[in-house]
Amino acid sequence: MFAPLRRAGSPLALLAVALVALAGCAKDAPTKPLPVSSVAPDWTLTDVNPNSPTHGQAVSPRGQLGKISAWYFGHST
Repeated sequence: MFAPLRRAGSPLALLAVALVALAGCAKDAPTKPLPVSSVAPDWTLTDVNPNSPTHGQAVSPRGQLGKISAWYFGHST
């Protein structure tokens, strides 16, 4: 029943790949930016990275407004 899909270059397989590719190209609805208060909650942590220029200081997302930043909360046991 599915033998034509196994053969490389079969028209049915190429059609299936084309349909999947076209489905992935659907135009998304435009999104509105969220207010800053909902994007970056107000919290602070002490910078414990000895190589950081802000070592020992309190840092928060508020200090990074208008900049690209990533926050990682690692935990190991």
